Amino acid sequence: MRRTREPGSSRRWTTGLLLLLPLTAAISIQFVSVANAAIGGRPPRSAESSAAIQLSSCKLSGVPQPARCGVLVVPENPSRPAGRQLKIGVAVIPATGGKSRPDPIVILMGGPGEDAIGAAEIYVKQFTTLRQDRDILLVDQRGTGRSGALNCALFSAQEAAVSLRDVFPPAAVEKCEQNLRVRADLTQYTYDRFANDLEQVRQALGYGPLNLFGGSYGTRAAQVYLRMYPKSVRTVYMGSVVPLDAASPLPFAKTGQAALEKMFDACAGDSACNAAFPKLREEFRQMSARLSSGSVRVTVLGQTGTVPLDRGRVAEWFRSKLYRPRSSTALPWMIHRAFLGDWSPISEGVLVDDSDESPFSFGLFFAITCSEDVRFIREADVAAETQ
Repeated sequence: MRRTREPGSSRRWTTGLLLLLPLTAAISIQFVSVANAAIGGRPPRSAESSAAIQLSSCKLSGVPQPARCGVLVVPENPSRPAGRQLKIGVAVIPATGGKSRPDPIVILMGGPGEDAIGAAEIYVKQFTTLRQDRDILLVDQRGTGRSGALNCALFSAQEAAVSLRDVFPPAAVEKCEQNLRVRADLTQYTYDRFANDLEQVRQALGYGPLNLFGGSYGTRAAQVYLRMYPKSVRTVYMGSVVPLDAASPLPFAKTGQAALEKMFDACAGDSACNAAFPKLREEFRQMSARLSSGSVRVTVLGQTGTVPLDRGRVAEWFRSKLYRPRSSTALPWMIHRAFLGDWSPISEGVLVDDSDESPFSFGLFFAITCSEDVRFIREADVAAETQ
């Protein structure tokens, strides 16, 4: 998943961003109730499997060379091998130099809720040199992409007011849980289960120890796999690490605040940015105050009238943009436009990110976040992290 301090004030703007914490806890009740049952039943560490994967030639979007795709069929619940079966989507992008080494590069996606196969184009370009003699192995985490995606329609273009008000619309989340419960045991969509799936894929394809590459929540997948199958790992790269004991979204407020302050400092230290936005902190403070007053309303393309723009929703959207320099560089301009009364860059950005066409698996996001993070957050923790 993708919150901020008023200059000269001990009261942080993150108090608006921090609304995400109780909101997430509130809408997660249904998911937590079913996920609690997963804590005791972990899969066997050996992950011994006679399952086979039949790979056939396939074309992956944005990848010029042919890949090989297939599925590994596994029990949704390893303790019930005769129960519901789950197809795990697998894609191998062969080494470009001919013979492949036995240790492929394995991409572990973030979110949680992103699929690996759909991101093939990114990693083909990123690993041009390394993949001369190594395959890239893409395994869609159970609950994403080609592995029984737990998709939910949380947002709709016809209900823009909801997207501009709620990070996670409570009614939509409840409906999501009800729909998914019919076709999936949500207690089985954890990182332990994914690690077990990945180990079975490794064995079925005859690979040796893996080179794991993960960022953000993909680092949690890497840590769990390394803990469960240390002999199956050759190297691990982890960027923007999410520790196993970091209960998200608890740290979001302070880390988002720190990122915002760094953006202010970076703009002040850049001659062009400082010339264009010499009073950025003050403009941000005034923007925040207007949002807090509840007076900001925006127009939405194709709809009549105006809808309110929520402070907490904007705060969380800003935090998501601060993830990467490429997206954060537009924030000073957006702050300035909002200060001048033009909120459209922000509101339109929120609506684009909330597109109902997003491949992101919100069902998996909730299943993992609620069982592995939110259930451990106490009210006292929230108070300590939002002051």
